[in-house]
Amino acid sequence: MTDLTIGQKRAAHSLAAIKGLKGLESDQIEVYVQQFASLEWLFKQHNLDIGKFDSYVERLPATIVTNGLGQAMAFELAASKLGKTDRKPDERAHELLYRIIESWLQERRFCQKGMDLMKTIVDSSQEDYVRIQYEALAYLDWLKMFTQAYLKRD
Repeated sequence: MTDLTIGQKRAAHSLAAIKGLKGLESDQIEVYVQQFASLEWLFKQHNLDIGKFDSYVERLPATIVTNGLGQAMAFELAASKLGKTDRKPDERAHELLYRIIESWLQERRFCQKGMDLMKTIVDSSQEDYVRIQYEALAYLDWLKMFTQAYLKRD
């Protein structure tokens, strides 16, 4: 994927994430993992109940513009209720959204592999924070379009 534009890379990653949410056939998993190693955890999930994932993706860009990336991602983590054993589908959907954005920012090397996105955000300079926020918003344009195309509920 080295000859692709950044827009094409965003599109490819977000499409792969949406396909992962829909569930990949076992023979497709290895192909997708080779292209998008940061999404391997998603590709290996089965029968995900993603709750209102589509509406969370639609609202997230406005939340980021209004409150900033840090607060928006902190909200996604809080709403995911990580650590709770009997989480609801909507709580898992918030975590999925957080992890998908985190994986893209890892692919783009804004966030180091193995380092939590929130740690990256709070440790960033103002200049880096603005770059990370811009990249997250640009990525969400694609994620939102593919979510509407493939996952939109009636």
